[in-house]
Amino acid sequence: MLLTPWTLASICLNFEDYTLICKLLMLGLYRDYWFDPSSILVECVTGGYLGFVPSSKASQNTSGLSQFNNTIVQTEARNYVCGQMAMGDPLTQQFLDELEKRTERLLLVVYEGTNADATVHPTEGELIIKRHRSAKSRQALDLTEWTTDTSLEDIKNDLRFRKSSMYDPIVVDSWQFIIIDRAPNLPFELFDIIEDVLLMLVDDPSPKEIMKRVIEEVIPPAAQDLYLEKIEIDKIASSGFPYPPEVQYEGNRQRSHEPDRQILLAHQTKMLQDGRSREANRFIRRVIDDLERCGIVSLVTEYESPQTRPVIVQGSDGALDLYFPYEFGGLSPDVELTPNLSLPRKMCLIDFVKHFKDQQPTGIMAKGSILTHYCAWPMPALKRMGKSRLNFGTWEGHVYHWNAMRE
Repeated sequence: MLLTPWTLASICLNFEDYTLICKLLMLGLYRDYWFDPSSILVECVTGGYLGFVPSSKASQNTSGLSQFNNTIVQTEARNYVCGQMAMGDPLTQQFLDELEKRTERLLLVVYEGTNADATVHPTEGELIIKRHRSAKSRQALDLTEWTTDTSLEDIKNDLRFRKSSMYDPIVVDSWQFIIIDRAPNLPFELFDIIEDVLLMLVDDPSPKEIMKRVIEEVIPPAAQDLYLEKIEIDKIASSGFPYPPEVQYEGNRQRSHEPDRQILLAHQTKMLQDGRSREANRFIRRVIDDLERCGIVSLVTEYESPQTRPVIVQGSDGALDLYFPYEFGGLSPDVELTPNLSLPRKMCLIDFVKHFKDQQPTGIMAKGSILTHYCAWPMPALKRMGKSRLNFGTWEGHVYHWNAMRE
């Protein structure tokens, strides 16, 4: 018998048995008899090893515009993943808390055990998972009403039906997650996000460390070394190298000039083209966590569209700095954004050299420069110009407010 997420419950006493069998199957045991090669488990291997067992997904590959005969069809669709984690595992609550913070990227529905009502639910109104409309021309398409194909309520009803139609022991002691892209028509990255969150919560272990952890959980001690030698780690998500804890916020200083805009734009474009970088996200998270601890920023708990995202640029001292490249439109940085600094006289250096030579005829003068460091946090002066409540979003989907500019 091939086991699927829907038939596995028949041989399990609880969710712990369920995850144990899933891990054994992903390690390669019992595959000749029980494993379905098309199982969704193979798409989220690292997640399965760390306790998240997917049950279904929708990867909306038909989004956008298409043409059939003389009709133009427009489709909007959101990706989603359904899965479960053990209720008694401390990692489950941490996973839930982190997903809830990513308000700009994700929508989340979570059920606890056999409860019919969701413990966590989006505050938005009726959420459409997939809809379409069609017309004979692009102009007419904009005036055509949408037809709903799948709503969030449809997915929830499927989950409720499963709970009410039979006693499922793996539901009793598990949390059931429905994780949805907030924006439609995105590439399917939900498994990557799930695995990245779990890796972060367990301090970014290497693939070999993950396998050692799993084997110690499910394989008898006498056989563990044998499995460690034979196991393939190429399907484990590479965790990279997390930034050390000494990376931290040091202080903000008011700048006396604007940085080179082209450099910022080049780094911003590169971060957009490179996509998700675990190393970059970990660095940004480490600094922003410290900013939050110091009371400089606060996490936004409800959805807001981010006004900018941090850009990483190497500073003059060789270390990495965060820049927040806001677009202020017609707002001139020369009015209130430029600090009112008293500039020295044009001849001050020549006067200084002459005075030094008069006082020290045999002295040696060396020329050089002093590089002052600065950062790019927006300054409170913006609040006086109608720009209060500035926010920024991380590349992971968090949104933060600057506390100095809250209304």
